[in-house]
Parts: sequence; C-alpha cells; structure tokens
Amino acid sequence: MKNKNIIITGGNKGIGFGLVKKLSEKHNIIFTVRSEEKGQETLNSLLNVNKTPKYVVMDVTSSSSVNEGFEMISKSIQSVDILINNAGILIPGLKYNISAIETNEDDILKTFNTNTMGVLRVIRSSVPLMEKGSMILNISSGMGQLDDMGTGSTAYRLSKTALNALTVILASELKSKNISVNAICPGWVQTDMGGKNAELTVGQSVKKIIEFIFSNSIPTGKFLRHGKILRW
Repeated sequence: MKNKNIIITGGNKGIGFGLVKKLSEKHNIIFTVRSEEKGQETLNSLLNVNKTPKYVVMDVTSSSSVNEGFEMISKSIQSVDILINNAGILIPGLKYNISAIETNEDDILKTFNTNTMGVLRVIRSSVPLMEKGSMILNISSGMGQLDDMGTGSTAYRLSKTALNALTVILASELKSKNISVNAICPGWVQTDMGGKNAELTVGQSVKKIIEFIFSNSIPTGKFLRHGKILRW
C-alpha cells in the first residue's frame, strides 16, 4: 500500500489521537492542534510509532489561522490524499437535559462555528491540494441524525445535522474532481465527550474508521457507522 498523506484535525486527544497513533504506523500524518504545547505533548506520546507525524497549530474557528496552517502544510507535502475532519466541541453543561428553548444562543453559535463552519474552512483550504481519488471524512454523530433525533444537547445536535448537510453538498460539488466526501459516526466512544460509560474504546472505534478508509469501495455523499450506510 502506498503511503498516504493524511491530515487529521484535532489530533491531540480522543478519536483524533487514536487515528494519529494508528495511521502513523504506515502513513505520513499531519495533525492539527490549538497550541504548540499540545503539539509537543502529543509528539512525546508517540515516540514508538514507525513514522513520526508532524503537527501544525490551527484554530478551525478562525479563517486566518486555517489559512496560515495550510501555508505550513503545503511546505511539507505536495498533495493531500485523505482529510479527516475530527476537531469538534461539546460545551460542558450542554450535554444532556437543557431544552432547546433554554439553550444559550451564543453556545449554539460557538458550537456551530467549530463543528460545521470549522470543517468548511479546512476543506476550503484542503481541496486545492487534493488530486483525483482523494477522500474527505467528516466525523459526525448519530446525535445529528434526523431519522432518529432526540432531545438535549441542542447545540451539538444542530451542528452535526448541519455538518451532514454540508457533507452532501460538498460530495455533489466535488464529484467532478473525483473527491469523495462522507460523514462518519464513530459510535459512542470512551472519550472526554463520550464519557467513561460509552460502548466503544477509542481503539475499537479507530479500527472501524480505518477499515472504512482502506476498503475497496468508497461511496460519496453518505452517512456511515462502522462501514454501514445510515439514514440521514
């Protein structure tokens, strides 16, 4: 298998870190973090990987930060084979039983700016570096699934539903370039966001994501969990 150039946003913890660690065994990884300190801490945790990844400091809520980050990335690699948009937030206190009408508007906008607009900013800068056959994976959530929409976590749910819509739009727009765009629900995972009682370890979730990335048949414009297509 040819080594791939892979960008992973939010690569210092949780699923992002799990993907960086596993994919660094065979591929060229650049991950994003919000500070030099977090970048160095992450590298210090990856001393035993086969290929040492690189990091760039990038705040996905800032267009200028994303642009500056990609200026650095373009100096390290000539093309991007796979982009994994993993960076996201779930504001503490908004996880569970706050109703939609009681949810603070600023919290909704802050969440949307990271989870939806942040993805668009990164993709906007990535596409010029992508060739035919490249892949974009947006880490979404079942909590954004209209087919099984629940209550609570309104800001997070809205941001992920919008991300799913953005995925469909971009899949259509980038089809002529033969760039696939899909949204993936990683499952309920034992991260800071998912909590310790979640069903899957980070390793289990990462394994399923990587199996999909390197499967023989990649769709576009789909919402998937563990390789199976979900209803939007």
